Amino acid sequence: MKRKLISLITIIGMLLSIIPIGSIFAAEGTTQLIVHYYRTDGKYNKDIKATSLDGKIKGKVSKTTTDEYGLKMTFNFTNIDNNGYISLKVKDDSVFPKDKRYVRAKNGVAEVWLIDGDARIYSKPQSIDSAIIIKKDNKKYVAVEHLTNVFNLTLGYGKNGYIFDGAAIGSADILTIHHDRDYFEININTNKISSNVTANMLKEFTDLVFYDVDGFKQDNKYYLSLGYIERLFQVATLVVDNKDYLLKKQDVAYDKITYAAAPEQVGFSSEKLDKIDDYINQQVKDGFPATAMIVVKDGKIVKESAYGYLKKYDTAYVNGAYEPAKLLPKSQWEPATVDSLFDMASNTKMYATNYAIQKLVSEGKLNIDQTISSLPGWENFKDSSVIYTGKWTLGGTGGLSGAKIIGKETVTVRDLLHHSGGNIPDPEYPNKTSAGDLWYQTDDSTNRDGIIDAICKTPLKYAPRTSIAYSDVDFMMLGLIVEKITGMPLDKYVEKNIYNKLGISSTVFNPLNKGFKQSKIAATELNGNTRDGNINFGLMEDGSPVNMRKYTLQGEVHDEKAWYSMGGVAGHAGLFSTANDMGVLTQLMLNGGIYNGKQIFTKEVANEFTTPYSADPSKVDQSTYGLGWRMHSKSSSAYYYFNWGPSRSTYGHQGWTGTLTIIDPVYNMTITILTNLRHSEVVTPPNGFAGSTYPIGSLAPISGMVYESLMSEKTPVDNSNTSIDSL
Repeated sequence: MKRKLISLITIIGMLLSIIPIGSIFAAEGTTQLIVHYYRTDGKYNKDIKATSLDGKIKGKVSKTTTDEYGLKMTFNFTNIDNNGYISLKVKDDSVFPKDKRYVRAKNGVAEVWLIDGDARIYSKPQSIDSAIIIKKDNKKYVAVEHLTNVFNLTLGYGKNGYIFDGAAIGSADILTIHHDRDYFEININTNKISSNVTANMLKEFTDLVFYDVDGFKQDNKYYLSLGYIERLFQVATLVVDNKDYLLKKQDVAYDKITYAAAPEQVGFSSEKLDKIDDYINQQVKDGFPATAMIVVKDGKIVKESAYGYLKKYDTAYVNGAYEPAKLLPKSQWEPATVDSLFDMASNTKMYATNYAIQKLVSEGKLNIDQTISSLPGWENFKDSSVIYTGKWTLGGTGGLSGAKIIGKETVTVRDLLHHSGGNIPDPEYPNKTSAGDLWYQTDDSTNRDGIIDAICKTPLKYAPRTSIAYSDVDFMMLGLIVEKITGMPLDKYVEKNIYNKLGISSTVFNPLNKGFKQSKIAATELNGNTRDGNINFGLMEDGSPVNMRKYTLQGEVHDEKAWYSMGGVAGHAGLFSTANDMGVLTQLMLNGGIYNGKQIFTKEVANEFTTPYSADPSKVDQSTYGLGWRMHSKSSSAYYYFNWGPSRSTYGHQGWTGTLTIIDPVYNMTITILTNLRHSEVVTPPNGFAGSTYPIGSLAPISGMVYESLMSEKTPVDNSNTSIDSL
């Protein structure tokens, strides 16, 4: 027995001596990255580097080999989170050798598939059975009926329920494809496609609704080209050793957004993108003020442009008073550039306040289910503090019902984020006539006692959690809560803890106080906040007019509450930014909270904040609200600004001054459009500005044209000298 035991130990010892330790079991505390990399030329220098998120721990190559896909390298890490992020740089890549991308391990393992010259990261390739492929005109096609399991599609054939590209209702044969939250409709006879059509889309910009689709019907099936399958479902197709594969994308975070040498590198048509320039320039010629925009796809900047003029009108100060604004000589118009700052208006809510809250929640410093009245400084946010005054009397002109609405003590941070706390949308605190005894003005952004007191006294308009009512007050409160928790002014907190870490420096509150020249900032309203003399803030007790700006606004936040009641630093408005910086800020969400080697908030928190919410759970598919974020709904007319192209998983926000941010995880793309459309005359008092009458005043057609520019077929790109430094 003893001899047998010794023999067994000897055999085990021999086996262990010839088998690499790393191939038996990963040691406790070891995280593994497995990289599959494909090049068409089959030449692999094996120059791939992997490190921890902070770059301090290098992955050790434990195995290098080739398989049916291409190069396969395995990296082992010790002392990193087994669900943590790993950075990856493929120096062998012929197009993006400098790019650093992050993937996340799950239970100690991350496995990725890469294609040379492709900025995305994929999951394991799925073989396409050659028997289901039809070749036509040197292209390969697959019937959508064969893709139902691959993409979890639901298909249906029928007639059109609306006028489809000119076809009368009930006259066209339509294939409807449901994919996740999205749906597509194809006229199988004319090979035209539409996506996520709403009533708004059939009323406006109908030229951005219907497109050609590379497909055809045959044998009671509808076939799509592999190129169009890539476009429609945002996947990759690949041929290896005469076998066709389909690859679905994985989540990836890009260390920094970088410039694409050509838009075609990430699936855009340069020719179609150039048409956006013609479209906007014509409207600038017709009188629209200024626009700047940036488009980022797969971490690559494919378009960054500016048009028009930051300032065309100004007010003269004569004999101690401002005269009405006049159009300046064209020689004095200030041109817009991609570095120009724009008043972000309500996009402040997302890229200052929401980001701050997402960071605090990720760090465990804020529980969003905590009631407001339990937070420091908000002890008086209760029903007994409420006063009814000005237009905010019961049954008054402000729209309050005849009965008191109670429940302030139950309102939580989550309710404010959902806009379901019942707050009045705009109490008009700087307006003495409207606010009555709630009136409050100050130029001190550091003393918050007065505005907190006014908010605590403000009545609710709706019972908490019974409906959603978009309210500036919600985010005024949230910004103030950030200040109370951090002990820092909101502007200083986000600049130090978010913007500086991202490496951006042109996103600020009160830019004129922070070294920015007025001539570099887009002007807004012509005559202060007077709507060209159509409104005022009433009179003080001594009969003097309430303080109100009457000069052309440039470098000062337009929003009245932010400027007069909060000193230019507020949670709902006040942020200024550039197209460049917004490209970074929007990418941060697509990255799941990671950028520039820093984790600002967690992906779990980002996911929670972009989960649709409805006060009525049965109507959540119709909702356009998340936690702060505006969402594209799944089954209704949706958030207007996300029509004409974006997927139904899109989120972002719009700002009253004429700004729009679109973050689309399906297309791995962000679009930021910045305008100063309020820098124009009031044509229909009090709030109808001439800038809103231009087609781009609605912002949506610009994003629609971006989506229209996505290609359905790959276009060869000259990859020489295409590695361009990041922002």
